[in-house]
Amino acid sequence: MAEATLTHDAFGSTADSSDLLFLDIDGVLHPVGVDYSFSSRFFSHLPRLEALLREFESVDVIISSDWRLAESIEQLQRYFSADIQHRIIGATPQIAPCVAVHHRRQLEIQAWLDGNGRSDAEWVALDDWPSSFEAGFARLVLTDPERAFDQDSFQELRSHFLRFAAGR
Repeated sequence: MAEATLTHDAFGSTADSSDLLFLDIDGVLHPVGVDYSFSSRFFSHLPRLEALLREFESVDVIISSDWRLAESIEQLQRYFSADIQHRIIGATPQIAPCVAVHHRRQLEIQAWLDGNGRSDAEWVALDDWPSSFEAGFARLVLTDPERAFDQDSFQELRSHFLRFAAGR
C-alpha cells in the first residue's frame, strides 16, 4: 500500500493525500487492433497523459489494466517518464476470473479503495471497456479503443482533475 504524501496540485495548494486515476492501458495509452511489433504507436498517447499528470501533481495512478496480471508495479513504472514513475503507486486486485460479475473493473477499483483505506478519495477511471462499469458511471472517462486517449478524452479527464483541485 502506498503512503499518502503531501502533494501540491495545479493551483499550488497542498493536501495530505492524493487524488487517484485508475488507468487502463490497451485502448487508452495506445489504440487496440494494431500490430505493435514494428509500430511507434505503442504507448503513443502516454506523453499526452504525462503532460496532464504534470499539470495536476496531486494525482497518483493505480493500474487497473490487465497488464497488472503479467507485470509488477516496478515493471509497469518503467513505461513512464522518470518524473512520473513514483506516482504509479499500485494496481487493482483481480476478482477471480472464474467468477461471473458485472462491472468487474468498477468492483476491482472499489476493492482497492477499501483495501487501502481510500474509500473517500477523489478518483476517476480512464478506460475503454464500458461494460466493466455501471452504465453512465460518472467517474469513468471512456476512450474509443481505436483512438485511445485523444484530445476529447484529455479534456474530459482534465475537467475531473480541475474538479478535484477545486474541492481542496
